[in-house]
Amino acid sequence: MMELNPKDTNIQRCLSMHHVSQKHPAESVHYSLQEMALGHLMVRIPETNTDAIKAIKSVIGLDLPTQPLSSVENNHFVINWIAPDEFLILTADKTEHALEAKLREEISGHFAIVDVTGGQTVLSLSGERAEIILKKSSTYDVHISYFPIGKVVTTVFAKSQLVMRRTGADSFQLVVRRSFSDYIWQWIVDAGSRA
Repeated sequence: MMELNPKDTNIQRCLSMHHVSQKHPAESVHYSLQEMALGHLMVRIPETNTDAIKAIKSVIGLDLPTQPLSSVENNHFVINWIAPDEFLILTADKTEHALEAKLREEISGHFAIVDVTGGQTVLSLSGERAEIILKKSSTYDVHISYFPIGKVVTTVFAKSQLVMRRTGADSFQLVVRRSFSDYIWQWIVDAGSRA
């Protein structure tokens, strides 16, 4: 019988896009697209649970973002504001289980934590034409004056949906459902060839 939670730490997580990136390379002199191996925790905490908010800061070293559509980060974590009481925490690959356990130890009161690593992945899009590719793919205005570094939005993208975050003047993180990741990758490759 196969063990669902093998103890062998040498098992490598297979990146979703490995097979697609082989067939549809997403690099040119104008843009780069790569999949990032990250852990994903969805955390829901009402703003009235101040003890839980303090506990998150003690574990992660970051205050939860209080401004809508914002993010905070340090060298180990990114916290994306998704909704008034909902946050997506991105962490290094294979650290999400330990982080979830530590948060559950420290947080009290009303809260929810769900490991969504298996259901979504992060694509990193960068380069001088990254913004043009996004303009071809989403109705959201991604001009830097409206979508500054650190801003996070959940938006329609190429007839799908994703969470988009600007990480630099010409760089973005796209959090996509794994079931749509092949489609999104190929869409970006096609849009990049026309940008």
